Amino acid sequence: MSIYAFSLLLLIPYSVWGDPSKFSEECIKANKECEEDTDCVHRLGYLQATCNTNTCQPQCRKAVLNLFQNRKGRTLLRTDTSCLTGRTELEKCNFLPNMQPIHCDLAKLVCDASLPCNAKWQVFISECESEAAKGQCSEKCRSLLQATFATEQGAPFQSCTCTDKEDQLCEQLKNGTLKACSGEPSHVNIVNHAPEISESSDSQPTPKTTSKIDTTTQPSSAGSVAISISVLLTMLFAW
Repeated sequence: MSIYAFSLLLLIPYSVWGDPSKFSEECIKANKECEEDTDCVHRLGYLQATCNTNTCQPQCRKAVLNLFQNRKGRTLLRTDTSCLTGRTELEKCNFLPNMQPIHCDLAKLVCDASLPCNAKWQVFISECESEAAKGQCSEKCRSLLQATFATEQGAPFQSCTCTDKEDQLCEQLKNGTLKACSGEPSHVNIVNHAPEISESSDSQPTPKTTSKIDTTTQPSSAGSVAISISVLLTMLFAW
């Protein structure tokens, strides 16, 4: 083997793992503790195998979310991750919990792991999820979501992101549930269909006028003539 080829082999670990002299003690310690835990090291191995394309693939996203749900894995991801393979992709895709912005699904897991944040988030979800799914949000629901944002672990929800790789659940959370109740309230024109009432107190109802019909019966002209002739005949016979 030539000296040049041997030199390349020596450089392979550095290109894959990075320069060990730049690994932080915090990351090395957390990584060692994860490797000593059967469940954690299994999850970590999946992350190292999938987060190496720098393209934010769904497999890498799932690996990060999976590792974060292990206590020791969560501790490792909260370090500077300088000793982790795939750190570049984790940063690029917003898959690191201590950096902002972070992926919305990861933001939810961060909130779930915090008692104050999770308590407020669960109240919001139970009261408002169905309403927000329709793109609607009452002032009460808006206030409940703001209470979640006010917690330290809930703040990342406000600027969380999604990838462009089969990320439907993230988009539903970001553009559905969160967007409906985190934007400015929409103004709805309320139309009053009640009849208008005059504000003037001096106006009086207009009295109804009815025409009086004269029911008195008047004799017709033909009847008057007949009476006159009858009177004349009576006078002639009397003579």
